[in-house]
Amino acid sequence: MHIRFYANMRTTVGRASLEITDGVASFRELLALLVDKYPETAFHLMDAKGNLRPDVPVYVDGRNPRLTPLGIDTPLQPDSTVSFFSPISSGKINVEVLRD
Repeated sequence: MHIRFYANMRTTVGRASLEITDGVASFRELLALLVDKYPETAFHLMDAKGNLRPDVPVYVDGRNPRLTPLGIDTPLQPDSTVSFFSPISSGKINVEVLRD
């Protein structure tokens, strides 16, 4: 599985990409793995309740997992590509959601 990091996520993880071969079955499991392996990512990815921050753009194979029927429980395949972006990396601030 290919994991790509952009903007603040790249800085936090210390690399532009990762290859995961641990048999991660879902996007939720990938989040847990990243937070475990790179604890600093929790601030960027998770809110105070431990949920994925709604203002962090993430894509699984080019699609936003939040918009799929399974949400962050979206299954991942060994050849999936998951991308993590900064909330402002698209060139505009996401004004739909404000962080606490």
